[in-house]
Amino acid sequence: MTVNVKDIITAATYNTLQSRVAQVLGTGDVGSDNGYGQSLSSSQVSATTVITATQLDNLRTDINKAKVHQTGSLSTLGDIAQKDLISADTISGDTTKGFNDYDNAVGTIQADKFLCDDTQASVEAAISSTRTTQWNGTITHSFNVTFTSANSRRHFFNSGGSIRFQAQLSNGSGSKDNDWATMLSNMGTISFAYNSTTATGSGTSTAIGNYQLTTNLQTIFTKNGSSVYAENAYVIKAKELSSSQIEFRIEFQDNDIGEGVNPPGYIPIDENVLYISGTITSSVTQRRATGSYVSVPSPSYTNTATL
Repeated sequence: MTVNVKDIITAATYNTLQSRVAQVLGTGDVGSDNGYGQSLSSSQVSATTVITATQLDNLRTDINKAKVHQTGSLSTLGDIAQKDLISADTISGDTTKGFNDYDNAVGTIQADKFLCDDTQASVEAAISSTRTTQWNGTITHSFNVTFTSANSRRHFFNSGGSIRFQAQLSNGSGSKDNDWATMLSNMGTISFAYNSTTATGSGTSTAIGNYQLTTNLQTIFTKNGSSVYAENAYVIKAKELSSSQIEFRIEFQDNDIGEGVNPPGYIPIDENVLYISGTITSSVTQRRATGSYVSVPSPSYTNTATL
């Protein structure tokens, strides 16, 4: 809330601002999409408290923690010194230290709460599965992601965390293997984040992320083959097993049954994948907040079905 010239900055006014910062940087409300799960320098004050430079500096520290996490840079808020006169728009003549500057800075970190600058995150190996024997039909790589608590799961995704998928077919032989290799390469990296599943390449993404999961499997991404192999598909499905656990199911669907051609009576041939040679790999990584101000614990990954 902004304040006007000659308004008194009360404890209630300060507490409202501090609470907004805590919703972003701290635990956040249970069941909400707020919170990074980090400790705070600032805290609520009692009703009769006179707001001090130290308390405003503690609030500025927390704003900067969130700001660096989101953008990689500090806010433009000035450093408040003892004996500075706190006012709406300036403090001791400095226009970067007014209370409304704090209000605006908090509004910005609230609006950008799901951002995480690349300098404040790490991409880490999570789990994988590999197959070298020929196959037809559908093969599946399934795994569970387990967080230490429901809050930990919420903090992971709120702080810009994502679970990422890639796949490749290497050293194959023949037109079907070549189409699978191209299909998997062209989809790029698929990212399951707080509110959506997206890909750096082609494929069908969805508006399903962590907060849209249900206890039933939902398809969150699909990539199809091309030409005579358009029936083939790479499909990712996901569901919530509990408030602290997610199941992912990756299906490599070789649905092609061969193509009939003249003369009449020709029996279509449906070749296997990896019929002569090759390796198909399903790889999962994670992007996790690991910055100096915001760092969240890693979940654990367990394969439940391998290729």
